Amino acid sequence: MVTFIVEGDSDKDFFIDFLTELGITKDRYKIKIFNGKDNIFKLSCPLYDEIENELDIINKIFIAVDADDPKDKSPIRGYEETQKHLNNLIKDLEFDVFIDYFIFSDKDKNRGFLETFLLSVIEDEQKECIDNFRECYKYELSDKWVYNTFYKQKKYPFDFSHPNFDELKQKLINLFE
Repeated sequence: MVTFIVEGDSDKDFFIDFLTELGITKDRYKIKIFNGKDNIFKLSCPLYDEIENELDIINKIFIAVDADDPKDKSPIRGYEETQKHLNNLIKDLEFDVFIDYFIFSDKDKNRGFLETFLLSVIEDEQKECIDNFRECYKYELSDKWVYNTFYKQKKYPFDFSHPNFDELKQKLINLFE
């Protein structure tokens, strides 16, 4: 059994869709929603006690978090900072199972969110439209806003065979081997 640690419901929905696309059935994994990135980095989070109590049936753990924006005043923001804290978290958990992770980010591995990652796979024409709209619009539009406004309503808006999914796809395939 693989346990997924995710920030929220959108992450859960994404992984269910992606794992289904990969032919991985729901009886092979569980998804634990930590209600935010900061809770994932709190060893005192009660969900870690749940996971520890289930280690007899868990053989692997996969953590998925947003890189977020390094300019954000909250702790653990930006790709490098998130990666450093994930490696420390894995050590501090002291779980005797394989643990891997994926950080949702932009192509430069600097900042980003699940939505940034998902928007990276849309067609170039659509990206150009979004960029043009952002340029002429008076206010800053986050990737979350763009995704939730233009793409969330589609059931399966993404082609999971897109090369931007390759790294995550390989990690997931390795998890279930």
